Amino acid sequence: MRRYSPLLLASLAGVFSLLLPAALCAQSAGTWPRSVRDDMGAALKIAQKPQKIVSLTLPTDEILLSLVAKHRIAAVTGFSEDPAVSNVASQVFDVPVKMTQLNVEVVIALQPDLVVVADWTDAASVKLLRDAGLAVYQFKSPISVKEIEDRITSIGAAVGEEDAAGKLTRWMDGRLAAVTAKLAGLAPGKRLTVMDYNTWGTSMGAGSSWNEIVRLAGCTSAVADLKADQYGSVTISREMLLQLDPDILMLPAWVYGDVKGSDAFYNSIVTDPALKGLKAVKQGRVHRMPESLKTATSQYIVFAVEDLAKYAYPELFQ
Repeated sequence: MRRYSPLLLASLAGVFSLLLPAALCAQSAGTWPRSVRDDMGAALKIAQKPQKIVSLTLPTDEILLSLVAKHRIAAVTGFSEDPAVSNVASQVFDVPVKMTQLNVEVVIALQPDLVVVADWTDAASVKLLRDAGLAVYQFKSPISVKEIEDRITSIGAAVGEEDAAGKLTRWMDGRLAAVTAKLAGLAPGKRLTVMDYNTWGTSMGAGSSWNEIVRLAGCTSAVADLKADQYGSVTISREMLLQLDPDILMLPAWVYGDVKGSDAFYNSIVTDPALKGLKAVKQGRVHRMPESLKTATSQYIVFAVEDLAKYAYPELFQ
């Protein structure tokens, strides 16, 4: 499986502008003002088609940059600038404001006509924004492709770009259908087992977007039957790792705050004498997918599915 250079990530980001020219110029035929409901069920009234949007979640940074002209985005997250975790790092250099955390005063001073925040954003801060008369949309991070597409549709309605949102979800469906077609002849008994394993000894299982990627790539999660916490995380000791013995082991390509952390962890796994019996180690199937794709909860999840499927079953994609 290939690793992505910043230049390639930039070209992937550009795919959407080529496939979706309407995303940058289409005008909705809808009427304004309009009322929409956010992912928490709260109703918000948007006076006119938003021209100054503040996005304070990475998934909505990525979604919005494929739906609206960039001049309509007044602020994005600080994470959007980091190519290790963001699929739009090459696109946000000229967005006026990048925020690593919510600053109510700064947001109000921008005078936005739409603010998108996470579902876990401090409730008092959300209230202050709404009390200031701002339209605040709370975004709940999706897990499945269907949920991602539902979020794209909802955000599209909020910004007046329903047509662009529809084209984006159809693009996703088309790319995923092509993967499914390639995997059609794969017998259930031939599906490889996959698990990820990170530096603090956990793996993502049921209830995680990674589990969705594994499923759509025609693989089986080695930890699917283990109890996961509310975030989909399963604690895995190295002894349990040996028992699970996955065909493919996915390690982190990025470690927060440690530039060399990914390489160090990879080497610690593949050179550990205690793990030399792992099928993934013996067969050279220990890999690192770019974090920006592995953790994507926007349209970019399709690239993660494609890459995992090609890595697992290269003979089907020749």
